[in-house]
Amino acid sequence: MEDFFRIGVLTSPHGVKGEISVYPTSDDLERYRELSVCFLKLKDGMREVHVTSCKYKKNQPVLKFEEFNSIEEIEPLRQTELYVDREHAISLEEGEYYMADILGFDVEDENGKIGVLKDYIENGADQTIFIVECLDGSTKYILDIPEFVQKVDLDSKKIHVVMIKGM
Repeated sequence: MEDFFRIGVLTSPHGVKGEISVYPTSDDLERYRELSVCFLKLKDGMREVHVTSCKYKKNQPVLKFEEFNSIEEIEPLRQTELYVDREHAISLEEGEYYMADILGFDVEDENGKIGVLKDYIENGADQTIFIVECLDGSTKYILDIPEFVQKVDLDSKKIHVVMIKGM
């Protein structure tokens, strides 16, 4: 299982006091208001930072970190990925899972294994699309909805899908 979950990418400084806009990669925009501790993915590893404030501009979070107090300090962090650790991640409901935890799972249909979940994308309609690297060398794109993804089994590390003609 993954220890860190990406929740955004730092984009551009906001003002001159060290605030920075975040391109959110989390389903829940309100989650940024609750952040106290998060991590920046830097070349030499993860750096813990402490959020002192959050506001929103055009539906994008603008964060202020205790560790950065000027535009000169925050500017070099453009395009830096923002993470939370498992302890600070959003709690899951029954039947939910973190996408980072299922990457690499076997994908099976009624005939057996068809491939491995290599990645996913989230489209503009707030839907997740699984990218499956198939045993035959092809790539399949499977929409994560109950009609196609019947079960994600965390214990056996398998995803059971229904394939239809044309997928």
